[in-house]
Amino acid sequence: MAGGLTSGEYLLVSGGATIPVNAQGSLRNYKAGPVLGVAYENWQPGSGGVGGVGFGLGAAYSFLPANSDFADAVALASGGQSGTGSASSAKILEITSNLRIRIPSPYLMPAITLGLGFINWAPGPVTYTTTGGASGKVRYQHRSGAELSVGGSLDRHIYDRYGIFAEADYVYGFTSFGQAFTVPNGSCATVACDPLKNTSVTTLRGGLRVGLGR
Repeated sequence: MAGGLTSGEYLLVSGGATIPVNAQGSLRNYKAGPVLGVAYENWQPGSGGVGGVGFGLGAAYSFLPANSDFADAVALASGGQSGTGSASSAKILEITSNLRIRIPSPYLMPAITLGLGFINWAPGPVTYTTTGGASGKVRYQHRSGAELSVGGSLDRHIYDRYGIFAEADYVYGFTSFGQAFTVPNGSCATVACDPLKNTSVTTLRGGLRVGLGR
């Protein structure tokens, strides 16, 4: 009744997409991008063969491309005229501890996931040139804080030590600290300084579960 899962230690490797949700502040200038993740998970024995709760530690790294009109808007704000520009992808690093509460099922193992951890929001630089000839580079400040996540997953054992899984999580990061729209020396670059906002994203991913020490 656990989709073939047995007690023990596992390594989970995954890939998928991170999608901004109700984007506010600096996050509104970026769109969905890829995420890569790795995690360790432990399931203790239980009365039904495997316990009802698994504990895990993991890390995930997301790359969010900038919206196509973002750099042009920066050029307009910086020079008072229209212009052109380019913006690097933003990166989101998450380091989390997770509980996976499984729901008994014979073929697939559905589970509810709860997480608590650390999130770091690191936008890339924006380079612009206005029609008046002015050019420059600005960037949002790195911001970090605690994160909470909740979601669901499906697991299925395939063969020997190997299984597959898919999960969807909603992540809320408490990153509303400090100004965000800055020049390299850290001072505010324009009247468009980013208001204090938290970070909320949805992560959809799937991957391989590998049993360890077997």
